[in-house]
Amino acid sequence: MRRSWLGLTALILLVTLALMLLRFMLAPLIPAPIVAYMTLETGLPVVIVQDLNHRLKKRLDFDYFTDPSFSPDSARLALTSYLNFGSDIVTYDLRTSQLRRLTASVAIAESPAWSPDGAFIAYASNHEGDNNIYIIRPDGSDERRVTHSRAGDRQPAWSPDGASIAFSSNRGGGWNLYRIDLASGDLQQLTDHHTPDTSPDWSPDGARIVFASGRAGASAIYLLDLETFKVEPLVVDSRYDSLPKWMPDGNAVTFARSVDGVSRIMRIDLATGELTRLGLGEVSADSLAWARG
Repeated sequence: MRRSWLGLTALILLVTLALMLLRFMLAPLIPAPIVAYMTLETGLPVVIVQDLNHRLKKRLDFDYFTDPSFSPDSARLALTSYLNFGSDIVTYDLRTSQLRRLTASVAIAESPAWSPDGAFIAYASNHEGDNNIYIIRPDGSDERRVTHSRAGDRQPAWSPDGASIAFSSNRGGGWNLYRIDLASGDLQQLTDHHTPDTSPDWSPDGARIVFASGRAGASAIYLLDLETFKVEPLVVDSRYDSLPKWMPDGNAVTFARSVDGVSRIMRIDLATGELTRLGLGEVSADSLAWARG
């Protein structure tokens, strides 16, 4: 009887191990929501890529990374890499672990955003003196300056059609949202408020922009309708909410919420208003990016 029990236990253990191995082998082949986010689990900024369905994680802990942005095929990340004297834009291949540095100057280069067609990465930099928006190819070639301001332009976000870039700027005295057409260079101011409007992100259908603003006192999350230019509150709370991102299906928005100095990723359903927390980061989670594929 004891021998039969031990045999059954061993069989159950083997089957369990086999199922776990099969899950990990098949996980990359099964479509699942993939995210990248920054955490301070080691006390320093570390980026983690996570498969939300299968709980598989890849940790990029060999450099000080933040601001992840997925390539359209979800195979690479663009990142801000912190240095002793500033920061650079790098790409990281999730298949080969190859790291490529795109900028190399004693300056600030940050907030990379991959274009919808994968041809360019937009970023903000002060390497020519003033903070402006630039685009560069993923191999580090063909860098182009997009904006020309003596103020501060930052946090670029591509329109879904790749024709324009939204960004936050204090060129009018306060931080507001602007849009620049890449073909013509035409500039349009999108918001006009005395409190900072920051971190724009375009909806997948191109009709709205979600952003963070202090117009209700504390930093909160708002929606801008690009046809009417009407601004509506999405999440207004006494806590500090920032860095909103549209989910790929366009049905929800995620953002970072600071609670007692710790950042958590929250999700709000646009149809129901239901607010939930995503279980990311054992200590903190910030700068969330969604894979588009």
